[in-house]
Amino acid sequence: MAVAAYQLKSELARVCLPAPDRSAQRRLAWVNSICIFFLAIGVVGARTRLPVVSRPPAIEQPVPIVVEPLATPPPAVEQKEIEPQNQDDKQIAPRVVAVTLNTPAIDFSVPTIGNLVVPMAAAPAPPAMELRPTVEAAKAPTVAENTGDSGDRPKPDYPELALQMGQTGAVIVSFTVDDVGAVASISIKESSGHVLLDQGAVKWIKRHWIQPPINGNHLFETRIIYKF
Repeated sequence: MAVAAYQLKSELARVCLPAPDRSAQRRLAWVNSICIFFLAIGVVGARTRLPVVSRPPAIEQPVPIVVEPLATPPPAVEQKEIEPQNQDDKQIAPRVVAVTLNTPAIDFSVPTIGNLVVPMAAAPAPPAMELRPTVEAAKAPTVAENTGDSGDRPKPDYPELALQMGQTGAVIVSFTVDDVGAVASISIKESSGHVLLDQGAVKWIKRHWIQPPINGNHLFETRIIYKF
């Protein structure tokens, strides 16, 4: 005896319960959608290029440049060339002397060429004194004071390391200048007892001071005092 197929009569049950062949199609549709989604992501990612990151240029650090004034060279002294003289060109001048003749007829000297004849009664000539070369007196150094924070001879800066170490003292510096006033040579005449203070004063004077000569004197000295 054949059994009749069961059929839902309630409309609510038909809406809530899925059909037996409907769930398989939904799964296939969801799988296809996910595959298409990932495929689209891959295509878009392949076309998109990664941004090129440019490196910033290297930062150049400024390097301090110290320009020292060039010392003017002393004026060149022209040396006259001494032409060699040939011994053959030298003319030997005849030696003219006065000869006294012991004759009663001639009572005066007669110039003639020959050796000098002096009577025994004549007094001998005093010996010639040797000429000594003149020695130029050494000029004493002229004292040059600093001109404060400005001017031709500004006051030297206090060395930073010596200031941190609490070093104080006074240094006497002797220096020479050229015709335009630039420092040609410099030396420490009396030290302050600290190398930092001595070297600081020497470098500052050599780079920053201008001292024209006074009355032809090119030698100067100055006293630099370092104190808090």
